[in-house]
This record gives sequence, structure tokens and C-alpha cells, in this order.
Amino acid sequence: MFGEVQENGPIDLSVGVIAAWDADDASEGTNARLTYSIEKNVIHERTGEAIFTVDPQTGLVRTALCCLDRETTPEYSIQVVASDGGGLKGTGTVVVRLADVNDNSPRLARQMWELEVDETWGDGPPTNDTILEITAADRDTSNYFFYRVVESSGWGWEHFGMRSAGSVGQLYATQTLDFENETHRRGFKFMVQVTDRGRGGWTDPRHLDAAWVSVRLRDLNDNPPVFHRPHAHVTVREDAHPGTLLAALPAHDPDMMGRQGVRYEVRGGWGALTVSQTGDVSLWRALDREAPGGAMGLAQVVAVDQGSPPLTSTAALTITVTDVNDCAPVLLPPTLLHVPEGAPPSMLGTLAATDYDVWALGHGPPFNLSLAPTNPAHVFAHISLTFNSHLDSGRGGAELWTLKSVDRERHSRLLVEVGVSDAQGLSATHTVTVVVDDVNDNPMKPGAKTVYLWKTQGGGSDAPLGRVYVEDPDDWDLADKTFAWRGDNPHPLFSLHPTHGTVFASSHVREGRYELQFSVSDRVWRQSEVEANVTVTVRLLTPDALAHAAPITLTPTTPADLTRGWTPKGGGGGLGRLLEAVREVVGKAGHTVEVVSVYDLRDLEERQLGPPHDLPSPQDTPTTTPSACVWVSVREPRGGFMDPIKLQGLLGLHTSQLEERTHLTVVAEDPAAWSGVGAQEGRDAEGTSLPSIDMGVPDPSSAATRPSTALPLQVVDTNSTSLVTPRLTRAPLCHAQDPEACTPSTCLNGGRCVRTMEGNRCVCPQGSSGPQCKVLARSFFGTGWAWVRPLPPCLPTTLSLRVLTRQAHALLLYSGPLAPHPRRPHHPPTPMLALQLVDGRPQVLVEGGGGPLRLLVNTTVHDGDWHDIHLYIHTQGVAVMVDLCGRGWEDSTDDSHCVTRASWANKIGGEVWAGSWPLQVGGLAHNPPRPEDHGWGMAPTARPLDGCISHLTYNGQLVDLGQPAANRASEGGCRPQDDSCPGGIGGCGYRGSCVGGLNHPECQCEAGWAGPSCYTPTVPASLSTASYLKVALSFTPSPRRVWVQVRVRTRGRRDGLLLHLAAHHRAAAFTLQLRAGVACASMSGAGLAARVACVDGRPVGDGAWHTVRAERHGHNLVVTVDDGDGWRRNESLVSLLRPSDDHRMPPEPLEVDKHDGVTVGGIPEFAGVNLITVHDDLHDACVDDLRVSGRPLPLPPGVNGTSWGQVTTSAGVTGGCVAPDACLNTTCSPPLSCTSSWGHAACSCGRGRHLAGHSCEDLDECLWEPCLHGGTCYNLQPGYQCVCGPNHAGDNCQWTALTSGAHPLTAPAAIAAFTVSLLLFVILGVVLSVRLRRQWLGRALAGRGVRDVGGEEGTSMTVKGEGSTDEGGGGKDPTPHTFIECLKYNIQQPPPSPAPSPPPPPRKKEGKEGKSDEPDLACPPCKSSGTPCRVKLGPPPEPVLAKDDLRAYAYEGDGSSSGSLGSAKSGLRTDLDEEGNIKPLVCEFLEVMDLLRNLPEATRSPSLINRGGLGAGEVAGVGGRPPDLPPILTSKTQPSQLPLPSTKACVAATADSRKAQQVASRPCSSPRSREELSTPC
Repeated sequence: MFGEVQENGPIDLSVGVIAAWDADDASEGTNARLTYSIEKNVIHERTGEAIFTVDPQTGLVRTALCCLDRETTPEYSIQVVASDGGGLKGTGTVVVRLADVNDNSPRLARQMWELEVDETWGDGPPTNDTILEITAADRDTSNYFFYRVVESSGWGWEHFGMRSAGSVGQLYATQTLDFENETHRRGFKFMVQVTDRGRGGWTDPRHLDAAWVSVRLRDLNDNPPVFHRPHAHVTVREDAHPGTLLAALPAHDPDMMGRQGVRYEVRGGWGALTVSQTGDVSLWRALDREAPGGAMGLAQVVAVDQGSPPLTSTAALTITVTDVNDCAPVLLPPTLLHVPEGAPPSMLGTLAATDYDVWALGHGPPFNLSLAPTNPAHVFAHISLTFNSHLDSGRGGAELWTLKSVDRERHSRLLVEVGVSDAQGLSATHTVTVVVDDVNDNPMKPGAKTVYLWKTQGGGSDAPLGRVYVEDPDDWDLADKTFAWRGDNPHPLFSLHPTHGTVFASSHVREGRYELQFSVSDRVWRQSEVEANVTVTVRLLTPDALAHAAPITLTPTTPADLTRGWTPKGGGGGLGRLLEAVREVVGKAGHTVEVVSVYDLRDLEERQLGPPHDLPSPQDTPTTTPSACVWVSVREPRGGFMDPIKLQGLLGLHTSQLEERTHLTVVAEDPAAWSGVGAQEGRDAEGTSLPSIDMGVPDPSSAATRPSTALPLQVVDTNSTSLVTPRLTRAPLCHAQDPEACTPSTCLNGGRCVRTMEGNRCVCPQGSSGPQCKVLARSFFGTGWAWVRPLPPCLPTTLSLRVLTRQAHALLLYSGPLAPHPRRPHHPPTPMLALQLVDGRPQVLVEGGGGPLRLLVNTTVHDGDWHDIHLYIHTQGVAVMVDLCGRGWEDSTDDSHCVTRASWANKIGGEVWAGSWPLQVGGLAHNPPRPEDHGWGMAPTARPLDGCISHLTYNGQLVDLGQPAANRASEGGCRPQDDSCPGGIGGCGYRGSCVGGLNHPECQCEAGWAGPSCYTPTVPASLSTASYLKVALSFTPSPRRVWVQVRVRTRGRRDGLLLHLAAHHRAAAFTLQLRAGVACASMSGAGLAARVACVDGRPVGDGAWHTVRAERHGHNLVVTVDDGDGWRRNESLVSLLRPSDDHRMPPEPLEVDKHDGVTVGGIPEFAGVNLITVHDDLHDACVDDLRVSGRPLPLPPGVNGTSWGQVTTSAGVTGGCVAPDACLNTTCSPPLSCTSSWGHAACSCGRGRHLAGHSCEDLDECLWEPCLHGGTCYNLQPGYQCVCGPNHAGDNCQWTALTSGAHPLTAPAAIAAFTVSLLLFVILGVVLSVRLRRQWLGRALAGRGVRDVGGEEGTSMTVKGEGSTDEGGGGKDPTPHTFIECLKYNIQQPPPSPAPSPPPPPRKKEGKEGKSDEPDLACPPCKSSGTPCRVKLGPPPEPVLAKDDLRAYAYEGDGSSSGSLGSAKSGLRTDLDEEGNIKPLVCEFLEVMDLLRNLPEATRSPSLINRGGLGAGEVAGVGGRPPDLPPILTSKTQPSQLPLPSTKACVAATADSRKAQQVASRPCSSPRSREELSTPC
């Protein structure tokens, strides 16, 4: 039973009524009469009195005391009894609860609240957001708290208010909080109160509590810079010099107490203004009032603060340009006049002039016109000018007259120079062209013509060769002539147009000389069949000649004027002088300069084709300066062509010399890069930019020139000669990509293109890599430079590189003119881009049409570590980023320490922004350019780099730095980095490279290799369905800069997880996974914006091994496949390309959970200890070589722990990487057979064979010359074998033998040690052999000739004695040498020392997958007559790479001595020591002894003698060795004396006879490989 009473109540309050029931009859007796009492009451602690009473009759329970306190005792329990008249009782419990009364005061949690809040953003009202939550406590249960700010309680109370939210009070700002207000900056302190609304409300002190609140403001970048004046107006003369100060518009930033810096930009103002860092606006180039809009301009000066995010403000600058009489008068059209040939004196036309200056200032009319005194005599003899000041409305004009008739055959046109001056005497000379219209007034005479046709490969349409030539002074009489083949005998490869006389060559014409005979008739002079002979010389232009051509533009001249008088053999004319000057520029004897293309550069709309008879119309006026473009190539004495980048650079360096010889203006640049003339973007098969062929119509240089409008050829006809060449332009390549397949000309740095079953691939020499054998680094030594291909001229463009240096000032990159560049007045500065180091900080200088830009990143990179620099150039401006913004966030609140951005002063579109000069790396090949020569505000530094540059990239494509077009004092690779690792160059082995910079150098193995010298192949693992593994790390990856790498092999469009790095409870994660066979990297989690980057252009589901790498640098993601070149790489550089406010703030760190944060293959989900499912399950795939931040992780079941991690749990992971045989259900038509390549079946002839007709034949791979460094190739069946020189090793002789830097006495000491070891070994062998011989003889069974020696676990040998009997008697005993020969199979030597590193293990050539093409070798016969020796060995670990593993295929042949014919098959099946390192067998030791024994007359290495000489399976006709393979010579055998070994035989020498004899034995076999035999069996 329950009752309730109010706390603090008076005495005798009713609690409740007790009611009981009795089954007896109440009408009879007293048995049903009930009375009530309290059996167990509650006693007051202080008085000892009972608290409750009960009425015996009614059962009403009342309080016996007053003032019960709920906060002391919230409820009471009493036990009551009901008794009937018969003495029976019933008991019960009454629970009395006290009802709460508001009798306690609230108490705030603190007496002083201190907080720091952001100031109100800008000038607007506050946001009403809660800035502080105040809590209070009250012992009462029913509490309704109310909060307020106490009025006038302290400074700033009026700026704040409070509201109640449940039991919490929320403090908020009611007025603007401005840190820039000094009184606000001091802070606020006031009092707040809370009440529970007792009876007295806010006036009842018993229900109130108060506390102090102290508020300090935090400064925000909420105020843009403030200009001292928002608008300014200036007036400037148009002849003001660059550098003239126009206005000072400084600004200051109110934030950060005025200490924050401000940078300035200027926009508009014709692109002629610049602003300093103090806000001074000045001219940086001359003004031109006469230009469109040049009289008045408006510029905007933008001030940008350094806050985050940066805020801007703008001031307007109005500029009025006052006129200066700087423009001379010009003639109004028409300036092209006509006069008939032989016409009497007549007026040609009226000339008028105008002036672009302001006439109101006297800078205009009246004009004065006269014949210039510079006119030649024949002009004065034929032309007169009459000036009339009243003409042209009083402005002045002149009439032009002929003084006598003009003969066109003497003067086809008259160039009349007319002087024009304005009212102030400023004058200029202009040319009026008087064309003499031809009349057919001369008969024809027989003529001859020579045509030079430079033809491209690939056929095409018929080629025009120009017009048939007869000697006729008239040249407008084409309508009067007809043309025909003489004798009506046409040539089958040529055709003639009978009306206009154009000769065409068939597309099938070949190189050679052709004599053509024609006849011409003239109806006016009644002449018929006048002889006209044409000699056609055809030369075929190869793709190499086109690819290696460089352009030269010459002005003012036409192609006809340039080529007139020139012949390919004799030279002559303007073109001959140009080629001779180019030959002098090249500067080396034996070089041949060849013409590839000649054409006119004038636009199509300005080309004057004239009426049907080529008569120019009177209104045509030439408005463009004639210019000719000549493409030349230089053939070197060795037979190849000079690199076009080098050629173009040399021409650019010596333009003044070319101009001096030709008397023309020369520009050694691609015309498509500066004039907009060019073809559409094109690319050859290799992805390089080849000259393209323009289909446009060239400008005729004479009336006889008739180029075809449908053929890609330009005809330059000078009547007696004609030069026909392709019209070439080099289209800019913005996003060129290199192909994976190779051709013989695409392998760089000495690589060779080799044919394989998987396609053609480049075999790369040491130091180069990738599908094209690129060298990615280059060393500079403080005085050098290198030229590489020009920058892509289109926008946007991304440029990146890595730099390693300790030099504070150095030039890294320069793209700009190589010599003073001709600039027109008022034109923008010459384009230039430079990347340099200033005080160790990267600085970018940009000049050009967009205005000058200067960007400096506030991060030093000259600390001896590798640093990445990215440069992004787009239509809005330029941005530069250092280290992908993955470093330096510990002390930064924004990205200003790693990124700098700037906007163009003048907006630019997608037009060309850079010149076509070679990009100069590491320094300048010429004297530093002067700013005044090019209109720049600042020139780049002249200090060359002392350090290394690597991974130079244009728009994602790596640039080869191993073979630059030209270089000085530099070399491929990074020598300082290589020297810094232990052992120096080569200290990391053949498959390792030195990384880590100069401060933390370490060896990093190629993917798939491990060990101290990168000598051990890693062991892959297969992932089945619902597979996963977890790894616990022993190190902590960087929270903002981490990279992961894994090798993966799968087939199809697989989805699943490769590697997952997660924080605790997976709050954030960095993931590398496959999506439909595409590698993707992603970042996700709390505080991290979800980002994904995928390599869509390179799926990995082709069944081959691929190396996938993902990197996280701050906000940026990078994911690569294999070498990461071109479309095998994707970068999500949000900090550089698309920065938002979030991306400018510090990135959230990823604190990887070291115990449970690394997952591979899938993410398991558990319920308790039971696995429910595996998310992102990657199955039917193999993974290998897991790395996190360069640290190798274990991969079960082969490896469960390394020094960097330990496998904690795994499921569904098995060792190796084996796919089902796909040939089980595949049938191939003979002679083809099925080959299974990791789950994919293909019908082919097999490796090393090809289908010829209806049979499979061996493919001679040696035709591809696969052996590098002078190695000799021998064709095998299948495959090939390279015999290397003593300084090289590897399957293709691709590696340079590693040299040891040991002490000079090391070699003699080693020889002595080997000699002593040999003696001890022989003595031990003799002793053991004698002892064992006695044991064998003692245990010999009668009648048995076979004895077993050795334990079951060790080496077991069976020796068959000669002449043994059933009784076990005698016979000849095996000599001690027999035991020595048998021991050679399993005795191990200590592991090799780390310096020099051992050569890497080769792969074993195999036929069908999993089976060797070679027969097993037998143990050599024991050297006793007819006694074979059998060796039993337990199977050791075999790190044998599958034949389709790229690690084995790419490095086949490693592990043997240089020159070894067995180098392709030796070294993989070897023993492992306790640490897993591969240890060579004793055979290698004996090879050294053989070498020492045969010195000094030895001419071949021991491996050639022993491994390749007599091994079974390598003799003629056995094991794929062809019969034509030459014998291997020892130092004691002359070539004529050494016979070929016999088939399947072992040669042994007995101890008694000491002479060789043939022993009938089985084929040799060994538990490892036949190359491990130290001597022939």
C-alpha cells in the first residue's frame, strides 16, 4: 500500500486509509470485527517519537510529527496489523512518500566562468549562437530554472543575453563583438543569475544564485583590407616611360591589430600596369593611346590580406591618356593601282591620308604628300605625284600619274614610295604598288624546268608540280596557251592539265629522276608545239626526317623569292645562304642540312589568287608582311638526325647570325606557337608531337604558282624551278601519352624493343625504367644545364618536379627566349616562365600577355631532402604548391606555408601562353636575358643548380632526363643520392635504389623484391572468397602524409579491398581498393571530406602483376599503377586546382590504429567471435609485397611477422599465386597449342615460336638485338641467350657489374683465404673419403655392388664398386676425389658479403606453366670405373618465380657470372639461410677456384666453362640448345681442339688411369639446377 504526504507539512496530516477484509460473518459474534495498529513504526532520530499513527477503528494513518524533509528521507515504510475479534491477525506494509516542495535554492556549477569566443564576423549583427552553456543544480525534484544577465553587473553586460533551455542556461551575444574595437579587445566581465522561481521570484534571495562570466574575444580575419582612398583618377602622357608612378593606393588590414600583411593585384588598365607590395601603381610597358580603348582606361587594384580565408577589397583607378604626336600619317586605301602595259601617260588614282593622333591638338592635317627621294630611278622615270592641298576636304591629297608607257616585261610592278607628313612635320614613307597589267606581246621560246618533289610516305593523292615552263616574258597569257605531251606519249606516273599546264605526279611515284617532254601552243602568236622539258627529282621524306625538323620563319620575303636560284646540290639564292648559316650554327663538320618544307605564312583571307587569269583586282590591298617558313633537319655523320629540340635551341641562340647572313628577320620558333598558324592537334603512334600536314592553300608567289587546294603539299614555283614540299606545322600536344608497346625507335637511353608473347616491350638498361626506359632523375654540378622538350602551350597546364639540393639560390626551370627577341612597339612582353630558389624558397616568375606574376612559397627546400613542387597555370592565374601540402601543418592554421596563388592582371583565354623554346633545366645555356630586351620587370637568376631534379612532369607525363636534347655538366640519375647510401653507387643491388634524400638515405627495393640487397623475391598470397587479414603495426605512420603499396594480380572487373588504414573504431580511413578492375584511393571519416581518385585509364584485371600505390598528402590524393606515367597516374590535388575554404584549413589527422588498423582483402564483421560477413571482399586474386610508408608488412602464410608488423588474424589466405588451368576445356587447331596464362587460355605456337604458314617455327629473337652493352645473342629453341662481357650481367646484359670499394689488399687477402680453404677442404675430403671407404668395405655384403652411405636425413650416396663379388670382396675402391665430387651438390658456403651485392637471381626459362623445358641432370659419375653416385637430398625451400611473373621475366639471367650461357636458368633454386636470405651453393666457391687455377691465361669466366660447357640439356640438340651454338672454350683449350660434348653423357676421370673416358650413365640430375655443377660432370 502506498500513501503520500507533503514535506514540511504540519502534524496530523492524513497519509492514507488501511482497509482489511475478513471472511467471517460480521453479523454473528466478534470474529469479523477488525482493529488496526502499527506493528513497526518509523522513529524520529532526534526525539525518538513515532512519526505515524493509525486510527484503530477506521485505519486512517496520520502524521504524528510535523516538518518531514523529503531531501533527508524521501519515503518511509511502516508495517501495519489488522486483528479480528477472534485473535487472528493480518499484516501489511505501507510505503509513505513525501511530495516535494520548492524549499531549496539553486546552485550554479561554477562561481567563475571564463571563455574565449570568436568575434562577430564583419559588421553584421551576431548570429544568436550559444557561446556558453551554464548549468545549475537544485535538490528539489521539480525545478524550473531561469537565467539572466545581471544589469550593470560589469563591463559589457549589455552585449550578452541568456536564455533557458531546459535546466541549462545559454549565453549568447546580443550586440556585435568586434575585436578591432579596443574596448572590446580588453574583454568583458559581468554577472549572471539563476532562479528556480520560488514564491518571491527574482526578489527572493533564497531561490537565487549568481556567478561571474569573463569573456575574451578571439580575432578573426573578418575585415577586408581598407584602402586609404577607394578611387583615384590620374592623367598620363602616352609617351610615359615604363616605371612611371601613376598613383599610390595603399591599404591596411584592420585584423590582427594591423600586423597582417597585404598583397596587391592589378586588373585591367590594358595590361600595362603593375602594382608594388606597397600599393604603388606604375607602368610596366608603354601606353598606346591610338589602340582601341587607349584614350581612357579603368584599372582595379585588388588588395588581398593574408588571413584564412583571404579577403579582398578593390580600389578603382581611372586613367586618362593625353595624346602625343607619335603616329605618323598613313595612306588611305587603295594603295594597289593598275596600269595596262604600253598605255599612254594617265592618272592612276588619288591618294589621301589620315592620322590616328588627336587632330584638335594639331597632330593631324593638313597633310603633305610627295615622292620619297629613296625611290629608284625607274620609278621617277615612270611616275609623277601632284600634291593638292584642297583635296580630301582641305586635308590635302595627291594625284599619281604615269609619265610614259610601261613595259611589263621590264617592270611587272612599280613600288612607289610616297612620303606623308602631318601639320607638325611628323612623316612616314608608305608604299603604293602599281601593277602593270600584262599584254601578250611576246612570242614563246623553248624552255626547261626542274621540279624538286619532297614526298612523304604513305601515298595520298596526286601531287601538283607547278606549270610547264616555256621562255615567255608574258605571264598573263595563260588563256592563250594550250599544253600537251610531246609526241602524244604521256608518262604513266604523271598527268598534264591541257588548259593551265599544271603537271601532277601520281601517288605511286618513287624516288628517282624523271624526264618529261611537253609542247606548248599560243593561239595569239600562232605558235604550236614549242618544246618544254620538265625534269622531276623525287625524294622520299622519312618519318625521321619529319620528326627531327625545326622551323625557321623569315620576314619579309616570299617562298618564291627565297628559293629563286637555289638547287639542292649547288645551293644559291636566299635559301642557300640560310642553309649555309644553319650549317655554321651547328658548327660540326660532316653535318648535312636538309630542307624539309617551305611555305608561306600569310593567312588565307589575305592571299591574292586574282581573277581567272590571275589578274589582281584593283581594290585588293596587301596588308600583311610576306613571310616564309622553312623547316630544316640536320643529318649527323653517324647517319641519324640531330634532335629537333637541340636544333631549335641552337637556331634560337644564333638568330643574329642567321639574320646577318640572310638580311632578313629570323624567328627560330614554331609558327604555331606564336602566330596561331597550325594544324589541328595531332599525335604520332608513339605519342610524340610530329609535324603535321596543313591542307590549306598557300599564297602564290607568282602567276605561275598553282598549288592544289586538296593536297597536303606546297608548291613554290619560280618558273624555271619548282620546289614541292609538305606543308608542316607542329601541333601543340597538351596531354600526350606514351604507349606501353614499343617500336625499335621508341626505347630510350639505350633500351631495346624485344618481341614477347605478351607483345613488344623495351628491355631497359640499369638506371632506366618504364615502358620507354625513361631516366627520371638528373644530377647538376653547379655549372651545367639540360634541354628538354618545350612546355605545352595550352591552358590549363600542370608542371611538377622533385628537387634535392642544399643550395639556397638556384635556377630550376626556364622557358623563355634564348636571345633578344624582336618585339613590336606596344606589344606584350616576351612570354617567359622561370622556377627558381630564392633563399631556399621556391619562386615562380611569369611574364607575357597576362601580365607579370611573381609567386614565392614560404617554405625552404634546400635542406638536403627531396621536395615536390607543383605549378598550375590556368586561365585565371598561377598557383604553386610544395610537397603536395602534406607537411608543415603543425604550426600552421592555413595552407599559406605550402601554396601560393596569384591571378592574371589581364584575363587570358585558352590561347598560347608559352613560347616553343626548349625548357632549360638546372641552368641557362646562354647569358642571362636582360629584362629591357624583352619587356620584363624581373629576370631569372643566373645561378645554376647544384643538386638533382627528378620526376619532371608535364600534365602527368614524365619527361625523360637521361637523354636530353643538349646538356653540359650534368648526368643521368642522382649521384648525390646514390653516393649517400652505404656502399655508394650500386650499394642497394641491382633491384634496389637509394632514396630518402641526403639526411636519411636508405635502400628501397623494387616492387616484388626484399632483403638487404633486394636479392630475395617476395612471396605472394592468394585471396579466396571471404578472405581477409589484419596486421598490427610496430610503427606509427604520419597522420597527414602516408602512402601504401601492394602488388595485385587478378582477372576481370573485380571489386574489393586491397589495403585499408583505419583510425580507432574506424572513425577515419584511408583505403586502396579495386572498383570494376580499376585502382582507386579514397579518404573518408569524421572531419574528412570524402575524396576518391581512380586510375581509370589503366585497369589491372588483365591477369598480370601490377604495382598499385596510393598516397595521402594532407587534402590531396595520388594513386598510381606500375610506373605511374601518363594515364597510369591520377592526382586529386584539391589544394592546387580547386581550393575551397575547407581545403585551406589544416587537414584532419589520420591516427592509424596500430593494433587493428591495417586490413587487407576485405573488412570482416563479427558478432562476438563469429564471423558474419566480409565487406568489400576481394577474391580470386593474388596480392604481394605490402608496404605502408615504405615499410614492408608480413603476408601470411609464408611470412607472419616482420620488424614493422605482425599478422594478428587471417582467413582464406593461402600461399603462392596459382590460377586454374584454363586449357582444360580448350582445344586448339594444330599446330597451335593451348597456353594458360593465369586463368586465360590462348592458342599459339608457344613461347619463342611463331606461325609460319601451316606450321610453327622458331622465332629468332636475336634479330631484335635484345642484348645490351655489346652482349652477344644466341638464338635458342625457344628463346635466346645473351653472352655478356665481363662488366655486365643480366639476361639482356642490362646491368653494369657492381664494383666493390674495398681496400686494395682485399683481393690478395681473398685469394689467400680461398687457397687455404681449398687445401683444408681437400684434406678433409681425403680423410673422410678414406674413412668412409673403410666403413663401406667393412659393411659390404657379399655379392652386392651397391652400398648406401649417409643417414636418412642427410646426404645419401650410393657407390657401385667395380669388380665386386657376391662375397663382398675387393674390387677397385672409389678415390677420395669421388667423395669430393659428390659433396659439391649440397655443401653450402656462408652468405655473400653485402658489398659488393650479389647479382640478382634469374628466372628459369620454362615452357608450359609450372614445368621446366630442361631435362633433369643426373649426379656426375663417381670417379671410379663405372661406379655411379646417387645423391638424395631433401627438398629445400624454392623461391622459384613463375614464368609469367614480371620479376623473373624482366631480370632473367641474373645470378650468374657475366657471360654465362646458363645465366638465364641459374640462381633461383638455391638454399635459404635461417633469415631467409638466398645463399649460393659450394659450386660458386669452386668456380672461383677454377678461375684462380686458370689465371692469367684464362679468356673466359668459369661460369662459361662449367655452366655452359658440358651440362646436360645444353649440348647440341638437347634441352633447346641449337646445334649452331659455339663451344665454350677454357683457358687451356684452343678453339680448334675443343670438341662438342656428346648427348646425355657424363665424363669422369678415374683415380688410377688419370685419363678421360666415356662412362655409360643416365642423364644428369640435380635437386636444384644443372648450373650448380662447379665442373662438367
